[in-house]
Amino acid sequence: MARCAVDAEEVLNYFCQLRAAQERMARRASLLEDCIRNFWLLARCAASSGASHTFIVHRARRAYQLARRAGAKSI
Repeated sequence: MARCAVDAEEVLNYFCQLRAAQERMARRASLLEDCIRNFWLLARCAASSGASHTFIVHRARRAYQLARRAGAKSI
């Protein structure tokens, strides 16, 4: 009977770890979506104002770097 109690505790521990991992992934996905959304807004503004291609490429690279950094972070 004692073994069942340990198993229940392990299951609860794994469940909590899984839930925490899901929350981290949701935050990362949100950060990535924000970076992409900001990039497209900047690209549209740059295109409409006649900004150079260099500016657009620079902002795209920066958004990509931020997205990678958000996805690479761990606990």
